[in-house]
Amino acid sequence: MSLFRAKPEEVFTPRSAEVNVDMYVPRPDLEAALRTALRGNLHLVIHGDSGTGKSWLYKKTFGDLSVAYLVANLANASRLGSITAELQNLIDREGKAVKVSYEEGKSADVSAGVASGSLSHTGDYQIGQKEPFEKCLAFLRAKAGRNPAVLVFDNLEAAFNSEALLKELADLIILCDDERYAEYQVKVLIVGVPSGVKEYYYRTPHHATVANRLYELPEVSRLRRDECDQLVRKGFVEKLKCDIASLGEFSKHVAWVTDRVPQMVHEYCLEAAFLSEQQHRIEEPTIAAADDAWLSKSQYHAYSVIEAHMNERDTKAGRRNQTLFSLSLCEGEEFKSAEVEAMLRREFPTSTHGTALNPAQILASLAATDRPIVRRSPKGDAFAFVDPRYRMVLRTMLVRTSDERVERKPISRRD
Repeated sequence: MSLFRAKPEEVFTPRSAEVNVDMYVPRPDLEAALRTALRGNLHLVIHGDSGTGKSWLYKKTFGDLSVAYLVANLANASRLGSITAELQNLIDREGKAVKVSYEEGKSADVSAGVASGSLSHTGDYQIGQKEPFEKCLAFLRAKAGRNPAVLVFDNLEAAFNSEALLKELADLIILCDDERYAEYQVKVLIVGVPSGVKEYYYRTPHHATVANRLYELPEVSRLRRDECDQLVRKGFVEKLKCDIASLGEFSKHVAWVTDRVPQMVHEYCLEAAFLSEQQHRIEEPTIAAADDAWLSKSQYHAYSVIEAHMNERDTKAGRRNQTLFSLSLCEGEEFKSAEVEAMLRREFPTSTHGTALNPAQILASLAATDRPIVRRSPKGDAFAFVDPRYRMVLRTMLVRTSDERVERKPISRRD
């Protein structure tokens, strides 16, 4: 029987499309930038790595300002074959679908001496002239009244498998200046990951024309340490009334493992809350169990990729494993081989003493596989994680032994 005041899954909601207002961590600078941008004359771009809270940011801000908005998912547009199809899907789902044609026929017959009329000949009539994009703008303006209105295109990176989708999105942005569409006074907001936004600017047709119509807001990044601590405290102490042996140490561990990415903080804390539900207390064994549960449930794919990159046999130094461990300590978005070598010598002083190291070669090998962990930077002089999750999983799955070897924590898949 649970002793918590609330259900863990109602407190920690890592994949909720709706904003969990009680657990929302304010981002004052970003919210202020978005509020100001809404008053300008440019369309907007919000970018940030997956899980950093882009959707909650704009939805919370829009809610505070009574902004009317619709979200067109470009992943669904890719599946349906066009953005226009996704926009029509939005209108249909909003219950505002317009019947575009009907058939009418008429005939006459005599039955039992009584004349009766029925339909027989057919005519096809078109009703309405607005195509789906304009329908969305009209719907949003009607819904907003005198308040701001925004049409959101989310998951920009999902459009990169189709040149047609990139061109269509560019055309829609340009069309917003056409008087037939501008009269609705609806802004466009594009949401995507940083690399996706840069690629969009590079690959989109009419690059300069589109870029001149867009304003890129500051990047939505991971939480600050105090913001992460606030989220942990609010969830466990205020909402669940959970007893934690050392709140400071637990918050520090959560921040380190999740790299302070909001979605990951929610995911990890949900596992910890489930495990402490009966005892109503978090101690060291609970944290170890939470690490294992989080890895096996939420991060199994990343775990398996990293496992495949580790030394295949018990080599004398296990330099590749040591390099992976050193990568887990990197805080910046990019890291150079010289920085990794410095970490190697600091963390493994005995096994690296008087030995020539070649981390650049190991980093290159980690990047040159079918499932790379890192990739080269555009300039080619640094590396970055392909997915931020790899850094988080490295921090959780690798253990340094007393003789300077690096081993992985074995886990079993839990569904």
